[in-house]
Amino acid sequence: MTNPELTDALEVAETAAYDRFLTLTISAGERFEDLLEKSIPEPAHILVISPYRFFESPDPSLVGRRKIMGMACNSTPTTLTEIRHFLGVMERTSAAEQGAFSDTFFEIAEEAGHLEYVDPRHGTRAVMDHLRDGLVWNQQAGPLDWGDQQIVPAGEISVLPIEIREFQEDLRLPLEGEITLRGYPILHSGTPSFSRADQARIHSRLWTMRDNAIKAVVEDGRITHLTALDAGAAPALEMLEQMFAVDSRYRIVWEIGHALNTALDILPGNHAMNEVYGGTEGCLHYGLGLTPFTQYHLDIISPDTRVVSDNGPSLIGHLDHPTVERVVSV
Repeated sequence: MTNPELTDALEVAETAAYDRFLTLTISAGERFEDLLEKSIPEPAHILVISPYRFFESPDPSLVGRRKIMGMACNSTPTTLTEIRHFLGVMERTSAAEQGAFSDTFFEIAEEAGHLEYVDPRHGTRAVMDHLRDGLVWNQQAGPLDWGDQQIVPAGEISVLPIEIREFQEDLRLPLEGEITLRGYPILHSGTPSFSRADQARIHSRLWTMRDNAIKAVVEDGRITHLTALDAGAAPALEMLEQMFAVDSRYRIVWEIGHALNTALDILPGNHAMNEVYGGTEGCLHYGLGLTPFTQYHLDIISPDTRVVSDNGPSLIGHLDHPTVERVVSV
């Protein structure tokens, strides 16, 4: 399933043992649910590549004996170059390994009294009461069963204070302490009208946190103060403060994503599909804002941060291991 603009650029290699292969298009104003009902048989494996139209996952009751994978390629500018790169990541991704990683993650988390988000490089530490009632954990990783749908490349375990498509600014993740914002920002656009030029301008300022760290004080899941730990972080800090001033909801650490795709190399730039970057032992990202409630959703991939339980075992990374960042240029 793709956009009419890409039908001549995408070719399906008909090498697997399917009864037939279909290439369908989704245009502005069309509903995926209607195409699902009228044009896609059961059983079916469906890959959605829709950079020019926002793809919203259908109601689970409509999926039937189908498995749906949707590339995250509309909230940031996506060309054929990026599609080619991340299709390669998908081919290298092991669903079985991600399933095993996820099982271990939840086993450790269930035995822990709280989780600690520690950046030994910059000396920050925050604590989350991850067992508090009301938190919603989502797993976008591992094998798919019939009726399942997954964002691809896959590889994330996220926690939010409410269901993933909802937003209430009075809700909070129970996170307290200091966190480090240093790594790769991803600025997702929403469905309301926006300018790609504005998106690029804002991201270019935030990009200075790629090599320069900001310390954020978090109280009851809300950022109350920012400090530049490196002089080069000033443009990113100023942009964050401007976002906070325009919409105070950006101060809320709305999502914490525990990424575990160890087959992904970071593609420098504003690319939504970098979000599941898992390094070699998992990688953390913080999420601020939530589209369409806020104009943008900002994810900050933070390779220096480790996630450990209060009784010792690590969930993401190891405190005694150096940061490993795999970056590729295409």
